[in-house]
Amino acid sequence: MTKKGRKPKIQLRSLRLFYYLILLYLNFSCQIDPEKVYGTYVPASYKNTYDTITIKTSGSYKRVVYDKTGKKLLSYEAKYKLNANSIKFDDFYLNLDKDLKRFPEDVEDTDLSYTTSFERNGDHIFLCFGYYEGENCYRKFDN
Repeated sequence: MTKKGRKPKIQLRSLRLFYYLILLYLNFSCQIDPEKVYGTYVPASYKNTYDTITIKTSGSYKRVVYDKTGKKLLSYEAKYKLNANSIKFDDFYLNLDKDLKRFPEDVEDTDLSYTTSFERNGDHIFLCFGYYEGENCYRKFDN
C-alpha cells in the first residue's frame, strides 16, 4: 500500500516539469536569430524627424538623422554590443521625435549608452527607445 501523500508529490513534480518545459519552449521560441538583426531600422511613426539606424555585422552602427524638411542634422558611426535579444549602443543619440527644426542643438547630445531589446511582431523586428512600452519604435526595413 502506498503512503499517504505520495501521489500528490508525483503529480506536483509532473506539473512543475510541465510548466518548466513550457517556459523553456517560450524562451527559445521568442529568441530572434542574431543574423536577422543586422540591417537598417527606420522610425515606425515619427512626424518631426526621419532617422535611420544601420546595424552592421562589424560591431558598429551608422546613424543618420534628418529634420522634417529633409535637412541632414546628424551622421555618425559608433560601436554596439549584442547580448541575446538585447543591444547596447555606445554614443547614442536618443531621438524622441523632437522638432529639430526648432531645436537643432538637440542632436549634439550623443554621449549616451543605451540598451534596448529586439522585439518581434509577426515577421517584423523592432527596436523601441522610449520611456514607455511601444514608444519611439524603429522597424527593420526589409529590402
